Amino acid sequence: MKKPQALAAVLTVALAASLAAPALADGSGSTNTIILVSAAAAASVPLVVNYNHKVREKRAEQQEVERRQDAYRDWFYHKYGYYPTYDQFKQWYVQTYNTSPE
Repeated sequence: MKKPQALAAVLTVALAASLAAPALADGSGSTNTIILVSAAAAASVPLVVNYNHKVREKRAEQQEVERRQDAYRDWFYHKYGYYPTYDQFKQWYVQTYNTSPE
């Protein structure tokens, strides 16, 4: 299980427990519920922001790899008259950028 999924599960359990607790409290249940739900929501905000940031960052990296692959394929085709295989592209990418395109 991934970390964001585990955190979402924990928050769900915490919210469910906080919503069941007011029935057992003597009048202070709504206050407790408001405090617990607010705390859970406030605690989840940085997690959601961080997750979205990482998703956008990964998507941008993938788009950059695709852009480079398209540019290399076009250059290779104009030079050699056929499109490079993925292995040829990967070899060029590793030599050029010192990192795998994956």
